[in-house]
Amino acid sequence: AGGAGTGSGGLVSELISPLALPAPSVAVLAGCHHLMLVDGELLGDPMDKAAVGAVGWSYALEGLCVSRAPSRRGSLRLLQRFAFASSLKRSSTVVEVESLDGAAPPPQQRLRALCKGAPETVRELLGRVPEGYDAAYLHHAQQGKRVLALAYKMLPQLQPQEARSLSREAVESELTFAGFLVLHCPAKSESAGVLAALSSSSHGLQMITGDQMLTAAHAAAQLRLITKPPLLLAALPPTEGAVGGGAAGTALRWESFGGGGSGGGEGGGGG
Repeated sequence: AGGAGTGSGGLVSELISPLALPAPSVAVLAGCHHLMLVDGELLGDPMDKAAVGAVGWSYALEGLCVSRAPSRRGSLRLLQRFAFASSLKRSSTVVEVESLDGAAPPPQQRLRALCKGAPETVRELLGRVPEGYDAAYLHHAQQGKRVLALAYKMLPQLQPQEARSLSREAVESELTFAGFLVLHCPAKSESAGVLAALSSSSHGLQMITGDQMLTAAHAAAQLRLITKPPLLLAALPPTEGAVGGGAAGTALRWESFGGGGSGGGEGGGGG
């Protein structure tokens, strides 16, 4: 796991060690997850486990996350969790930061909303989108990495019960960008051989995935599910092109795997 951060000229695509991340980014990775302890065993998404561990934190008790690293001691309590939903492509939490980087934050920075999800989804929740946002995450997705955007905001000083009653809409709005989480998830060593055997026995092979298109295309090429450069049907950003005539009113275009337009034309998006 690694992080892509910001520079003086906007976002940079170079990876940063998780242990060198700024405190706001660490708080998102340490506190935005859905891990749980069941009979002393830590359960949850393996990527959440990897992210929490990468920044030197652990899920110590139910609802309590801690860091015991000498230079970055900290603790935070989970007050509310909004689970990942495939339709939303993100998850979020409300936490109370008791200490971070060895110091207690000021009262106005204790209560925070933390969010983690698909970059194109989190983008719409940011109060300000930094320059180079799309180019930075697409750079890593094109190399087959799984990329998640991190964001947060400070919440008003509320009682714990009031914080637990906040709506998802209130939590996931006007967020501040905190970097990208870049995860390397290589295919299993036996996958290529198994797929080759299935293909040679006249089985048709198709990939169904919820990953970002560039990440999926890279994996398909690595596993030789595809042998030619793929074309991806992508929606144009709102600022590009006219509104299409489909049910969803979305303009579409074919793009080559490298990201350039293929000349395949545009059409109104529907289903």
